[in-house]
Amino acid sequence: MKLMIVDDEQLMRQGIRKKIQMTGLPVTVITEAGDGMEALAKLSEERPDIVITDIRMPRMDGLAFLQEALRAMPELQFIVVSGYGEFEYARKAIQYGVTDYLLKPVDRDELKESLARIIHKIEWRVRQQALGEQVKHLQSRGEESLRDQMLSKLIQYGEDAGQSAADRDGRLQAMKAKCSHFAAVVFQLEPVALPHLSFRPEDGKLLWFAVQNIISTVLDANGREGVLFKHVMHENELVYVLGGHSPVETETFNRELGEILAGIRRHLKLEATIGCGTAVRQMEVIQQSYQQAKQALRNRIIYGTGRVYAADTEYVKAAPHSVISREDEAFLLSCLNECNAGALNAWIGQRVETIATDGRVYFAHLESFCVEFHLLLRKYLLTQTSIPEWIIGELDDLLHWLQGLANWRQIPEHLIEMVHNIVGHLYKLRHSSEYSAIDEVKLFIDQSLHEPLNLQMIAERFYFHPSYFSRRFKERFGENFVNYLTNARIRKSELLLRDPNLKIQQVAELVGFKDAAYFSSVFRKTTGMTPNQYRSS
Repeated sequence: MKLMIVDDEQLMRQGIRKKIQMTGLPVTVITEAGDGMEALAKLSEERPDIVITDIRMPRMDGLAFLQEALRAMPELQFIVVSGYGEFEYARKAIQYGVTDYLLKPVDRDELKESLARIIHKIEWRVRQQALGEQVKHLQSRGEESLRDQMLSKLIQYGEDAGQSAADRDGRLQAMKAKCSHFAAVVFQLEPVALPHLSFRPEDGKLLWFAVQNIISTVLDANGREGVLFKHVMHENELVYVLGGHSPVETETFNRELGEILAGIRRHLKLEATIGCGTAVRQMEVIQQSYQQAKQALRNRIIYGTGRVYAADTEYVKAAPHSVISREDEAFLLSCLNECNAGALNAWIGQRVETIATDGRVYFAHLESFCVEFHLLLRKYLLTQTSIPEWIIGELDDLLHWLQGLANWRQIPEHLIEMVHNIVGHLYKLRHSSEYSAIDEVKLFIDQSLHEPLNLQMIAERFYFHPSYFSRRFKERFGENFVNYLTNARIRKSELLLRDPNLKIQQVAELVGFKDAAYFSSVFRKTTGMTPNQYRSS
């Protein structure tokens, strides 16, 4: 990974460079800059993967640099460095999409953790893109399937990843020649279990053809120029690439889309939701409109399914309740200090409901609020421990969870769970180190092998975030939680099998398996012998 350091103090840059080298991570500092303007000048030539930047700098500060750099390189990952009193700047940076921020002076271990998270995120993105590249290698039985694969790559990754899809597909090529504006419309069908109506279990493709037929019939009848296909990487999703000589007339188009929803509901007894992206001037960047359509679709968790949602780039102007004010911050930090979970829970429930029922709200407002709340909790925990992720997880965990929401009312429960973890865990953090906490959990596991243990149950008992604990557990003991639990149960069963008076079913129950047959299967897979063979040996 290539990294750039931006700071107006040379000693600070040198210090960060040295700490990066000491982490042992696969990161190379390729260049430095003394302010935002110098960094921007070097950006296009050096093409770093990660930038560490200060907030307060002459000529162009860190926030202005962030905005300009992300316009040029949207996938660039940032770590912001700021003083404790510059929290407002850091919060603004997070809203711009910054991955992490660190307080001055930069702690080596915190820097290592932050870089490790970013490297993981970049590697995940590369794997996803590689997965997209593999789409063309999928076994296909027909020309339509191949076409869906090609167009899915175009809409997901743009023209470069689509390998000139617009030139290889006849209808897209014609649209590209005739039209000057293009937009993506996403149709998301609610999950359906077959058989359904007259559709048999094997009629999945026929059902999708029926949905596509309703969409095409309405749009073709209204003279729309477009290409419809099924997204091969997202279940229950159809995409319509719309072309025109000017941006579509919203009211008329929404009426047509409403007719489609009514047709799907009436003829197929199914529910669908539609998201519309804004128009772009080039087919090569149609993925921008597609991402906007997907973002618009997420508003269904507030207003429900069976509707048309249009992207609105001006949504931020309608966010009167989404910012945590200084007064809110002071109140929340005071409650955290006092471990006043009741007051925190009431505030969370009231604030989320105020945002969600505003009437002018978008999902992005709720997402922004959750990010700010997570950031505030992390800020507080940094005064108590060097490992806030242990308790509340990482920001990426929260964002990933938000992507899968079915209803906004799940949000208060999730945030209250974070608060519950903090209040329950503060006592432990003040009296023990990170690893002693892990050791405490391991001891509990070893003493409770007969119980139906799982990661979520242990997380709730010991007040920590499941995914972060799972990673730390593996770092500490060399194997993940599930493997450790299985191996520990098998080791204990080996001791119990030495007692000839115990039946196999009893041994299974004593190590947490209700079913003797399943226990025997796991035992044989782990040891290479059945329990009876082991007992005989």
